[in-house]
Amino acid sequence: MTEPKELPKAYDPQAVEPRWAREWAQNPLKPELNAHKGKGPFTIVIPPPNVTGNLHLGHALDNTIIDTIIRFKRMQGYEALYLPGTDHAGITTQVLVEKELAQEGLSRHDLGREKFLERVWAFKEKNGGAILHQLRRIGASCDWSRERFTMDEGLSRAVRRAFIEYYHQGLAYRGKRIVNWDPVAQTVVSDLEVNVEPTPGKLYTLAYPLAGGGEIQIATVRPETIFADVAVAVNPADERYRHLIGQKARIPLTERYIPIIADEAVLMDFGTGALKITPAHDPTDFEIGSRHHLEMPSVIDLKGCLAGELVPEPFRGLERFEARKRVVQALEEAGHLREVRDYTIALGYSDRTKAPVEPLLLEQWFVRMKPVAQKVLEGLDRGEMRFVPERWEKVNRDWLENIKDWAIARQLWWGHQIPAWYDEEGNVYVPDPDNPDLDCDQDPRYAHLKLRRDEDVFDTWFSSALWPFSTLGWPEATPDLKKHYPTDVLVTGYDIIFFWVARMQMSGYQFTGRAPFHTIVLHGLYLDAKGQKMSKSKGNGIDPLELIDKYGADACRFAWDYLATGGQDIRHDERRYEQGRNFANKLYNAARFVLMNRQAGRSSAPAAPTLADRWMVSRLNRGIAEITEAYEAFDLGRAARLVYELVWSEFCDWYLEAAKPALREGNQATLHTLESTLAALLKLLHPIMPFITSELYEALTGDTTQLALQDWPQAGARDLEAEKAFETLQATITATRNLRAELGIPPQQEVAVHLEGPGAALVMENLALFRFLSKAQASIGSPEKAIAQVTANTTVYLKPEGDLSSFLERQRKRLLELEKQVEQGQKKLANPGFVERADPAIVQAERERLAENQAQLERIRQNLARLG
Repeated sequence: MTEPKELPKAYDPQAVEPRWAREWAQNPLKPELNAHKGKGPFTIVIPPPNVTGNLHLGHALDNTIIDTIIRFKRMQGYEALYLPGTDHAGITTQVLVEKELAQEGLSRHDLGREKFLERVWAFKEKNGGAILHQLRRIGASCDWSRERFTMDEGLSRAVRRAFIEYYHQGLAYRGKRIVNWDPVAQTVVSDLEVNVEPTPGKLYTLAYPLAGGGEIQIATVRPETIFADVAVAVNPADERYRHLIGQKARIPLTERYIPIIADEAVLMDFGTGALKITPAHDPTDFEIGSRHHLEMPSVIDLKGCLAGELVPEPFRGLERFEARKRVVQALEEAGHLREVRDYTIALGYSDRTKAPVEPLLLEQWFVRMKPVAQKVLEGLDRGEMRFVPERWEKVNRDWLENIKDWAIARQLWWGHQIPAWYDEEGNVYVPDPDNPDLDCDQDPRYAHLKLRRDEDVFDTWFSSALWPFSTLGWPEATPDLKKHYPTDVLVTGYDIIFFWVARMQMSGYQFTGRAPFHTIVLHGLYLDAKGQKMSKSKGNGIDPLELIDKYGADACRFAWDYLATGGQDIRHDERRYEQGRNFANKLYNAARFVLMNRQAGRSSAPAAPTLADRWMVSRLNRGIAEITEAYEAFDLGRAARLVYELVWSEFCDWYLEAAKPALREGNQATLHTLESTLAALLKLLHPIMPFITSELYEALTGDTTQLALQDWPQAGARDLEAEKAFETLQATITATRNLRAELGIPPQQEVAVHLEGPGAALVMENLALFRFLSKAQASIGSPEKAIAQVTANTTVYLKPEGDLSSFLERQRKRLLELEKQVEQGQKKLANPGFVERADPAIVQAERERLAENQAQLERIRQNLARLG
């Protein structure tokens, strides 16, 4: 224990928060600090942000939720590990470095692979890691001594081992498939990295001359790819074309003839019902071409330009969209264009470069995902993982049940280079599982061969998929892996349930035989105030660091936890940050009040707890139970609301005021209740607002063990008798204040009220407290010509003084307003269109407003009747 310190008059988060941020950075809250408590481990791994990125609101939300859960579990006595780290972000980081080189008039090819990678590592050292320092500003209580990076030596070994296992189990293979090619980034991107957007385009109807005379018309949105056509397909059930099946048609602008085939995949109601088949440039055509064993020539190169001998000379080298214009012009001049109409195309854009992706037939590394996904589905069937909210389990299952093979190679240099080698005949060599670290070109068994290594790297998500166990030491059986794996909870946005969550599930079962976590907490997207996604192009982004500068980190954390409810998307609401700042100030002032009363001196005289003391202790016990339950359910929005109400309304607004008379009398029971209640409230709030609670706890207790390592409060028995009695007192005081307000009497002017009802005697027993809080004398009775307010246990009467004409006029005017509002509310709620279509929260608010107006209307009518 040290001597408790004095607090400055006003709370300044900028003076308090940096000190605690430094403390948690320099002396990390390691799980070992709780080893003596015997509760076992509780682990959450950070969703690794891009190493060169900056903190955005998604990161802030993720990490606030994680830290709130971790701090709660740490106080419960668990060996809580919050494991930090960053992702190498293959495409994003390489693009940034290539932009730097372009400004110097260079490309990566000018440098060569080795020198380019040296440049990327230097860029990472210079610009990387800032985001982890930014996370310290929001109070992330990570064990910084365990920080990992997806390209560090240990994780690189894990990535290599995973691929080798996939390959030797027959799951990783090279094959020709249609992939999404990004012509700007010059790499394959996965389906999940493609944003399909409705894009205005044209649907062209073209005439293909038949070998025996006549023509067949086909509809296409990509006339520039006709040179790669290998067939025209029709549905076998389509009477219009059945007689043409087996005949041949000529590709316009060429002398090549292609067969007319039948396939049930052709949609009879799309375009003309006849489909040109271009297997190398369309996924559906690829499937049809594979079924019919058709050739698969390509006419678009990696730069997105028309290329190859099949392309007529005038179109070779043209960029694909320019080529479209030229080909359409040539088709029209040659008499092959029958119709052009506006058509909305579902066009895929690269998430990274925003360029339209090109479907290309390329030889790539893939992983067969069906057998791996099946293990996850069986784990879900056994209840080994649960989702919060649970509705996301169905989404997870649906994707796993319909999963496609994963294209894992990327045509980049920054990343984990694929450990596969090829001899001069194209045979593949992959290291042996028993000696995975030995490169094949160094293996004595292959010394007689001339081997070259695959130049591609793994998709960034390949390494991220191993994150829950690679960060703990896998494939080695490290003490951390044994203790902290499987991890306990994963927290992330629902938008990466396929990118990351499902892939971690599959990797966990594939390589460790266990689920990587037992609970998946998904939050919504953080949107702007209008409900739109934030983006640089829209200019609607909000910098969380600016919010922290303006409101303080605790206020921001309060807002983020408060808003993170039910996995719904979150609209930015500045009022929540203001609420958090006001809450911090309210708590700070309450703590100063407690400390000042303690310094006023302690008395040795025995004193019994007052009714207010008993009420506060009972309400605290109820609060501990409810708030703990909310934290346990990971319902942090509810936890924030409950602790806010307990601190603001019950402790500050009621108990601190009710305690003042007893404190003036030197009641030590009241002082003890004040101190112990404040200490418990600081513990309950600490996971959400760690900075101010740590500062106030230190000032209150002088304890050398910081609040983060204190024990979580336990709920005791409730005193329902005291709760009921104090609630009667509260209701009577509130009614008295309301009557005073109705008559326009100043708050400090003492009035005389009369009381009736079963609770009147109890109020009289606590008359001194009633008088102090309501500024009113009280007596039993029901006078004539008095206005009244009825509560559950008392009726309070207040007799107006002097001329009542202006008061009566105001009341009659208010009566007319309320009658109108009640009528409008009833009409609105009687309208099925409003009740059925409006947001349920809006409908509920309308019902509550109507009930409130009706109650007020009835009260005014009764008061007017009493006053004659």
